[in-house]
Amino acid sequence: MKKKRLEYLASARRDLRRIADYYIEIAGATVTAKIGSEIGNAILQIAEQPEIGRKLETAPYRQFVVSQYPFVILYRLTPTAARIIRVLHQAQKKPH
Repeated sequence: MKKKRLEYLASARRDLRRIADYYIEIAGATVTAKIGSEIGNAILQIAEQPEIGRKLETAPYRQFVVSQYPFVILYRLTPTAARIIRVLHQAQKKPH
């Protein structure tokens, strides 16, 4: 499958802000930057290889696990884009 353009829903943008706000408070700027970089790299992988994430049977989207940190990226493929829906900690309940 060819590379897809990335689109971010408002919910994903909020998630990314919350993650940054939380980790800046508890772990500092260096750790927060590393987490942001890993999440960003995972999202770029989705753009390059849109079917890389596991298709979920119970929801109309795919899930891709961030390798170094306990986060999952939920996204949906459209004909032209990979639409990032949420970026959640693995312990958080996934939306249906």
